[in-house]
Amino acid sequence: MVQELNKIKIFALNIWKQFIDVSIRIKLIGLTMLTSLFLGIIISYFMLSFYNGEISHDAQYMSMVIGRHISEASVNFITGGNYNKLNILLKNEVKNNKNILYIFYLNSRGAVTAHAFHKGFYLNIVGNILKKNNSQNKLYIVKYNNEIYGKILDTSFPVSKGRLGTVRVGISIDRMKDSFFSQESPLFFKNIVLILISSFIFIYLIFKIIAWWFLTPVVKLYEATEKIKAGDYNVHTAAKGYDEIGKLSNSFNEMALILKEAEQERAKNEDLRKDFIKKIINAQEEERRKLSRSLHDRFGQFLSSLKIKLRMLDDYKDVVEVKNKIQQIRDNLTEGFNLVHAMAKNLRPSMLDEVGLINAVKQYVSDVVKNNPAIKIDFYHINFLEDYGLDKNIEVNIYRIIQESVLNVISHACADSVTIILERYEGKIRGIIEDNGKGFGCCGEDDYEHLGIDGMKERAKLFGGELTVESEKNLGTVVKFYIPDINNE
Repeated sequence: MVQELNKIKIFALNIWKQFIDVSIRIKLIGLTMLTSLFLGIIISYFMLSFYNGEISHDAQYMSMVIGRHISEASVNFITGGNYNKLNILLKNEVKNNKNILYIFYLNSRGAVTAHAFHKGFYLNIVGNILKKNNSQNKLYIVKYNNEIYGKILDTSFPVSKGRLGTVRVGISIDRMKDSFFSQESPLFFKNIVLILISSFIFIYLIFKIIAWWFLTPVVKLYEATEKIKAGDYNVHTAAKGYDEIGKLSNSFNEMALILKEAEQERAKNEDLRKDFIKKIINAQEEERRKLSRSLHDRFGQFLSSLKIKLRMLDDYKDVVEVKNKIQQIRDNLTEGFNLVHAMAKNLRPSMLDEVGLINAVKQYVSDVVKNNPAIKIDFYHINFLEDYGLDKNIEVNIYRIIQESVLNVISHACADSVTIILERYEGKIRGIIEDNGKGFGCCGEDDYEHLGIDGMKERAKLFGGELTVESEKNLGTVVKFYIPDINNE
């Protein structure tokens, strides 16, 4: 039993899946056919009900006419006691009308004294008829079902106002229906077919109009979606009205515009990214050239000098002179060590790893002021605890932004005062580097890229932040940036 139910369930699911997969137009045609069939069934039902009512009405009218005719014609036979002729009258009436099942006469005492039955209608059924309708001496009509003859309309018609008894007439409604439909069935079914065809055409036209009204914008939306899928964002759908489909079209147009802007922004960012990577590669190569030149010019020269001095020790015999040369070599080694330390510090300040961002910036400011006594640098930090640790990559990038900004001031701004502010506030690290120099172009340097500003912007953007530069000639420059504090979100 369970397996049979599972098979039925799987079959129903497959049918439902096939129904879902077909196009909306096919669904509308199927819905049109089902609606037409349903409407045809309803109309057919009401037509049959109407014809049945008419047949019942005709049967009632027929029974009244026959009953009145028999009651009037039987008065003389009854008063004269000529029941034989009364039987002949009843039999002729039954013979001439195949819809009559029976006619019998009940005297004033309720006894059957004359009768005529259709072939096969037996006298013992009379008792059942009288149980169904025992009305005497008055007009009475009743319908009942017989197991053999179906629906029967039994009419009790009084003779001479009931003084002489009652005439009972039985009309077969089923025979009247058979007779009617045998004659009228071609016309009836023709009407049914015409109604079905007319309803199908009418409903199909209605659904066609509805489908055109609703599906046209949906199809256009689908086509526009395919264009966007292919990468064409210059699409626009015409919205008809402000209904749900119109709102959907407007929303689609807004989405297409947003996607177009996003694609343009993505392409722009991609160009910036490629340009930035190119600049990074160039910067790395430049840094390597500088390092190579520094190693060759300074450190190589230092090693050559040291080698010569060590070789000259063999020529000195005086102990004092040897000691002096050894001391010179020691001093030269110290200078070489400081040179290596300075080169390593320039590549990556070790203090960032040892004491963190704030102390590393303090040390950098101190070194800059020491080497450039004409410049005053003030450094302020807010909400930075001594034991507060930032993400190492963020520390490096903030340090490089400050370093690049200060180097720009020293090299280009002709300033004598710089203010550096770092603040940790509401999940962000904000920074300001402001100088009182002459702004861009003061020293013949108007090249925006040459100042490293693009690189600083990319450093901030790399961590979801932003960097802006405000500069006016002779009014100084302000570099502002923020970077999300990922360790304090």
